[in-house]
Amino acid sequence: MIRRLIRALRRTHEDERGVVLANVLIFGTVMMLLVATMIAVSTSGAVKSAADRNFQNAMAAAYAGLADYQAKLSNDNGYALYGNANAQFSKATGSSFTGNDSNIAFTNTGSQWAPVVGSSDQSFRYEVDNSDYSAKGVLRVRVTGKSGASVRSLVANLKGDGFINYLYFTNYESSNPALTGSSCTTAYQWQTGVSGKCSPVQFAGSDVLNGPIRTNDVFTAACSTTFTGSVEQHDATVRSSGGGCSGVFKGGAPSIVPYLGLPALNSNMSQETRTDIPATVPRPGCLYTGPTRVSFLGNGNMTVWSPWSKATQVKVSSSTGEVVKSDDIAKAASLCGTIDALQSAAGATIPTLPANLMYVQDIPSAANNVNTWPSGTIPSKYSNTYCSTAVTVQGGKVSTKSNQPFSNGQGFPAANEWINTGSSNNYRTGSVSDTYSCTAGDLFVSGGFSGAMTMVASGTIWVTGDITYGDPTNDILGLVGQNAVEIYNPAQCSAYPTSSGTVDYSRCTSGGVGLLNRGYGAKITISAAIASNAGTFWNQNYDIGSQLGVLKVIGSIAQNWRGAVATTGGTGFVKNYVYDQRLLTTAPPKFLQPVSTSYGVTTQVEVQSAYKTDGSCATTTTGVCR
Repeated sequence: MIRRLIRALRRTHEDERGVVLANVLIFGTVMMLLVATMIAVSTSGAVKSAADRNFQNAMAAAYAGLADYQAKLSNDNGYALYGNANAQFSKATGSSFTGNDSNIAFTNTGSQWAPVVGSSDQSFRYEVDNSDYSAKGVLRVRVTGKSGASVRSLVANLKGDGFINYLYFTNYESSNPALTGSSCTTAYQWQTGVSGKCSPVQFAGSDVLNGPIRTNDVFTAACSTTFTGSVEQHDATVRSSGGGCSGVFKGGAPSIVPYLGLPALNSNMSQETRTDIPATVPRPGCLYTGPTRVSFLGNGNMTVWSPWSKATQVKVSSSTGEVVKSDDIAKAASLCGTIDALQSAAGATIPTLPANLMYVQDIPSAANNVNTWPSGTIPSKYSNTYCSTAVTVQGGKVSTKSNQPFSNGQGFPAANEWINTGSSNNYRTGSVSDTYSCTAGDLFVSGGFSGAMTMVASGTIWVTGDITYGDPTNDILGLVGQNAVEIYNPAQCSAYPTSSGTVDYSRCTSGGVGLLNRGYGAKITISAAIASNAGTFWNQNYDIGSQLGVLKVIGSIAQNWRGAVATTGGTGFVKNYVYDQRLLTTAPPKFLQPVSTSYGVTTQVEVQSAYKTDGSCATTTTGVCR
C-alpha cells in the first residue's frame, strides 16, 4: 500500500517536470518569434526610412535644378535660347534653341545627370519650353531630380523680375530737364552734395496708385496720396510734399530694394524685324520708317500710315552692314501691309500683329540702307507737304498762323496748334520744347485694340486718344518709346503780342494760351504696359488750360525720368493708375527687358516622373515618352 502511494507521488512529480519543460519551450519559442519580429520590423523600418529619404531628396534635387536654371537666366538674359530640342518636353511645344551651352543638365537620356553641389547622391536635369518667351516673356521648365532609386519631376513657369512687375517704375523721380527747359542737374533725391539738383515730381493728394510701385530714387507724396500696393525704393521713407506726412500705405510700409537698370536704348528691339537670323528671331515683326500713325479699329484690325517706309522686313549684311529687303516680300506685305498702301492717304488696313512687335525707326541716313531717302526727296502719295510748308521760327520758337496748312506727313502739328518752348515776362510760350519731326521714328496711336502686340518707337510714342482693350482678359499691348510716351494734348493761342505794329507769332500773351481740343473735365484711358527707357511718360502741355478729368492707365508704367501730367495749380489730369495683374505672369510680346534681371517662379506643380533612375525616359501606358 505504502509502495503504491510512493510510486503515485513519484509519477506526479515526473508529470509536473514535463509541464514545466513544455512551458519553457513554449515561452522560448514566443520570445524567439518576438525577437525575429522586432528585427524584421527594424529592418523594414530602416528600408522605408531610406526610401523616404530618397523620395524627399529627389524633390530637393529637382528644386536645386530649378535654382540652377534660374541662376543661369539671371546671369545671362539670353539663356532662354539654350536647351535641347530633342527633349520630349521641349520637342512637344515647338521650342527652338541656338545651342546647349555645354550644360549637362540639358541631357535628355542616358546615365549622365548634373550633380547637386555638395551632395554625393543627388542629381538633376531639366528641359525648357521657350515657345511663349518672345510672346509673353514666360519660360516653362520641367526639372527632374534623382536620389537613389527615387525620381521626381516638377514643372514651373518662370518670368523675369522686370518693369511690368510694377504699376509704376522710375529711375529718377525728377523730370527730364531737356523737356522742362530747366538748367537743373539730374540726380537721385537721396544723393547729397549735388549743386542745382532737379526737384522731384510729387504725387498729389488726389492720386491713387492701385498696385505695386518702385523707384531707384525715393518718392515724394502728399498726406492723402493713396498707395494700395507695395512701395519699393532706395530709402525706407517716402518724402513729404508738405505737412510732415507722405501718404496712406494700404499695402504696407515702404521697403528698400536694389537698383533695377533700364537699358539706354531700345534699338536692339529692331532686330525683331530681321528675317536673316531665324535662330534668334523665328517670327519677325514689322519695321516702319519715319513718322507713322496707327488707328486701332476695335475688331482686331488696324490701319497704318507710314509714307516713308520702303521695306517692312529686312536683312543685314554681317560684313558690310548693308540693309536690304527680305527675300519674301509677299510675306512681309501680308503681315505689315503693302508699301503702296502704307504710303497712301488711305493707309494699310491689316490685322494687329499676332503676338509680335512693330518697330518705328528714324529715317536712316546711310546710303546702303533700303529705307534711306535721297536728299531733297519726299513721299509723293500724300497731298500734304511733309513739313515743307514754311512756318514762323524766331529764336528757336515755332508758331503757325491761324489755319495755315502744314503737316509732318501724319497731320501733326494740327491746324491752329501752338508749339511751346517756355515762358518769359508777360508772354507765354508754353512749358516745353515740343516740336514734331518729319524724320524721327515717332508713332501716333489710338483706338480700340484687340490682340497681343508691342509697339516700339526710336523717337516718341504719341497717344492721340483712348486706347482700350476689346477683351481685357486676353488682349495685351506694349508701348515702348525711346524718348517718351506722351499724351497728345496740343495748345492754341488766341492772342499774339504786337510789336511796332507787327504781330509777333513767336510768343503768345499769358491769357491767350489754351488747349486746342480738350476742355474742362476731359478724360483719357490707356490700357497698355508703357515704357520709356531713356525718357518719360507725360502729358503734353500739362500746365496749360483748365482742370482736366481722370487719366486712367490700366497696365504699368516704366520710365527713366518722372513725367508730369498735371500741376497743383489746377491744370492737367488727375491720375488713376491701376495695375493689370496679368503682367505678373505674362508680358506683351517681345517687351523691353531690364539690363539684368532675376527670374521668379509664377506657378509650380509636381508632375509624373519624366525619367527612370537609369536615365531613360519614363513612358505612358502607350509606351510614349512623357
